[in-house]
Amino acid sequence: MKQGKLHNDLREVIGVLLEDDRQLEFRMKGYSMFPMLRPGDTGMVEKCTIDELRPGHIVVFYQRSNLVAHRYIRRVDDRIVCKGDKNLYADEPVKREAIVGKLIRYKRGDKVYTTGDKHPAAWLALRLPRVFGAFNSFQAQQHSRWESLKKYRTDFRANFRLASEPAGRLFTLNVLIAILQGLIPFAVIVLVKWLVDLLHSLPGKGSLPPQFMVLLVLTGAAFLLTSVLNELKSLYGEKLSQRVTRSMYGHLHRKHIALELSQYENPTALDKMHRAVQEASFRPVKLLNEVQYLLKSIAASLFLMGIFISIRWYLVLILLLAIAPGVVLKIRFARHYHRLKEKQSPLERKMFYFNRVLTGFSFAKEMKLFGFAGYFLKRFRALQDNIFHDKLKLRRKEVIQNLSAQTFAVMLIFATLAFVAFQTLSGLFTIGTVVLFFFAFQRGYSVLNDLFRSMASLLEDTIFMNDFRHFLEGERVEESTAAPEAMPETRSSAGTFNRPAFTLDHSIRVANLSFRYEHSGRDALRGVNLTIRKGETVAIVGANGSGKTTLIKLLCGFYMPGSGKIYYDSATTEELGREQICNHLSAVFQDFALYNVTANENIALGAIRQAFSEQKAKHAAGMAGIAEVLEQLPEGYNTLLGNQFLGGEELSIGQWQKLAIARAFYRDRELLLMDEPSSALDAVSEQQIIETLQKLAHQKTAVIISHRLSTVRWADRIVVFDEGCVVEEGTHDQLMQQNGTYAHLYRQATRSYAD
Repeated sequence: MKQGKLHNDLREVIGVLLEDDRQLEFRMKGYSMFPMLRPGDTGMVEKCTIDELRPGHIVVFYQRSNLVAHRYIRRVDDRIVCKGDKNLYADEPVKREAIVGKLIRYKRGDKVYTTGDKHPAAWLALRLPRVFGAFNSFQAQQHSRWESLKKYRTDFRANFRLASEPAGRLFTLNVLIAILQGLIPFAVIVLVKWLVDLLHSLPGKGSLPPQFMVLLVLTGAAFLLTSVLNELKSLYGEKLSQRVTRSMYGHLHRKHIALELSQYENPTALDKMHRAVQEASFRPVKLLNEVQYLLKSIAASLFLMGIFISIRWYLVLILLLAIAPGVVLKIRFARHYHRLKEKQSPLERKMFYFNRVLTGFSFAKEMKLFGFAGYFLKRFRALQDNIFHDKLKLRRKEVIQNLSAQTFAVMLIFATLAFVAFQTLSGLFTIGTVVLFFFAFQRGYSVLNDLFRSMASLLEDTIFMNDFRHFLEGERVEESTAAPEAMPETRSSAGTFNRPAFTLDHSIRVANLSFRYEHSGRDALRGVNLTIRKGETVAIVGANGSGKTTLIKLLCGFYMPGSGKIYYDSATTEELGREQICNHLSAVFQDFALYNVTANENIALGAIRQAFSEQKAKHAAGMAGIAEVLEQLPEGYNTLLGNQFLGGEELSIGQWQKLAIARAFYRDRELLLMDEPSSALDAVSEQQIIETLQKLAHQKTAVIISHRLSTVRWADRIVVFDEGCVVEEGTHDQLMQQNGTYAHLYRQATRSYAD
C-alpha cells in the first residue's frame, strides 16, 4: 500500500471513530511535550471544533501526514498556532480541517492525569515560553541520556547472555586467569620496591640477609607465574573462542534456514543480514574478551589505588583526570562508527556483489566474451573509494582528537612525576617509594586507560552486537510507519493455534488470489481463480512475467496471499504453514541449484530426512535420464560433482537440470510442481522427461510450467496466464478451437520450430 494512501485511510478511520462524542486512545511517542507527556504514555482524545479550543489545551492535529500532540498557543484567523513544551519555536499554523481533537487526560503506568488550559504547565507555557521550553529541553536531554544508559545496560546483559551461554565454566576460568594477569605485575613492582629499600638500608659491605633472598625468590616466582599465565590464557582463550564462534555460527545458520523467502528479496532485511553475518564471526568473542579485560583492569585498579593511597591519595585523581578525555572520545566515536556502518551497509553489499561478479566462475564466460570486466571493476572501485573515504575521514578526525587527549595526559603525568621528584629531594620519600611510584604510575596509567577503554569497547560491542542479536530474535525489519509524536494504540491477543493436517483427497483451490511482491509497484497476480483436482495434471503457460512462477511459490507456501486464499482440500496455506506444505510436495524450479557434493548426495537431498536408498536413487536417475552419465563417472554415483573442489567432475547445465529432476523424483510426493523442467535440455532429453512425466502423472497431482507449448499438449488441462490473470483454460484441442491467446502462442511457437 502506498504511504500516502495509508495515511489517508488512517485519517478517515480516526475521523469516524471520534464521531458521536467517542473518545480515542493514542500512544505517545517523541519528546516534544516532555516532561508532561513522555514516550509510552497513553492519551485520551476527544473530538472538538476550533471554536471549543482554549489557549493551553493540548491539541492533536495532522502535520505533514503525521499525528502530533502540541499545546495550543493562539489563534490566527481560521488557524491555530501550537508549540511543543520542549520546543523553543512554534509550529506552522494549523488549518481547521487538520485538527483531530484535544487531549483531556493521559495515563502513565497505573496513574491517570488530567490536562487542560488550567494546568500549571499550560500557565508556564503561555507566559514564559522561552524559559519553560529551554528548561524542558534540558530535562529531556538528561532523561534521554538516562534512558540510553538503561537501554545499553539491558542490551549488554542480553548480548552477554547470548555470547557466554556456550562458554560455561570455560569463561570463568579465563576470567580468573585474566585477573591474576592483572595483579601479578603490581605484585612484582611492590616486591622490587621492597628489594630496593632493603638494599638501600644495608651497610656498604657484608652478606645479604635472608629476607633479601626470600624477596628475590618471590620476585622470580612472580615472573615465572606471568609466563605460565600467558600460556594458559593462550590455550584456554583459544578454546573459548572456538566454542563461542561455533555456537554463534550455529545460531546464524539456524536463523537463515528459518527465514521466509520474502526476506531474501527485501533490501532492508538483506542489509540487516549483511551486518549480522559480519558481526557473528568475531563480535561475541570480542565482547567476552572485553569483559575479561574489564575485570582484569578492575582488579589491577583496586590494587593500584591501594599503592597510591599509601603514597599520596590524590595521585588517583590525577590519573583519572589524565585518561578521562580519551574515554569520552572512545564512547563518542563508537556511536559514530555504528551510524556509519548502518549507512554503508547497502553500499557494502553492492560492493561485495560486484566483487562476486569479478571473481565468480558463473560470470567468467560472459565477462571474457563481452569484455565488461572494466565496467564492474570501475563500479567496484568507486564504491570502495566512497566507503573507504568516509571511514578514513572519521578515523582522521578520531586520530586528531585522540592525539590531543594523549598530549593532555602526558603533560599531566610528567608534571606529576616532576612533583614527586621534587618531594624525593626534600626527603619525603624513600628511594624504593620513588621506584614504586614511577613504575606504578607508568603501569597505572596503562591499567586505568585499559579499564575505561574496555568500558568504551563494551559499549561499542554492545551497539554492534545488537544487529546480530536482533537478527536472531527476528526483530521486525521495518519500524512502524506511524507518526513520531502519537499513534493509535492497538491491542492484540493470540490464542493457541493447532495447525490442521495436510490432505489432498479432493483438490487444490485458488480463490480470488492476488499478490504483490513487497517492494514492487504492481500486482504479480490479480484475482486468480483456479481448481486443480486430485490426480490431475495442469499445465500453466503464458508470456514472461505473467505470474506463473509466482503461483508456484504461493502453492509451496513460500509466500502468503496478499488477498484471497489457496485451499488444500479445506485448509488454507496460512493454516497449514510452509513447512507442512513443503513436506507433502516435490518440485523442480527453473533456477535450480548446483550442489558440489557427490551424485548420490545430490539425489538424496530430495529426501534427506529419510534413510538413503541407493536403488531408489538409481531409479530416480534413470527416470530423469541422467543414470548413464553418472555411471560413467570415475567413481560412479560416489563421484564428487562440480569444479569447486579438487577431484570434482563438472556436468553440463542440461545434466545438472536432469540431476535436479532426479532429486524431485527421489522425493516421491503426492504433489509434483515443475517450473520449466526442460529449459536446459535438448530435444531428445526433453522428450524423455515428457514421457516420464506422463507416466508419473497417472499417480500424482502435477502442476507444470513451460514456455515450450509442445511439451504440455498432453496435460489434462492447460491454464493460460496473462499479466497476472487467468485468461483461458481447457484442453489443448479446446483452446485451439477457441482461437484465443493460447492458439496464437502455439501457432507462433510451432512456426518458429518449423522455421
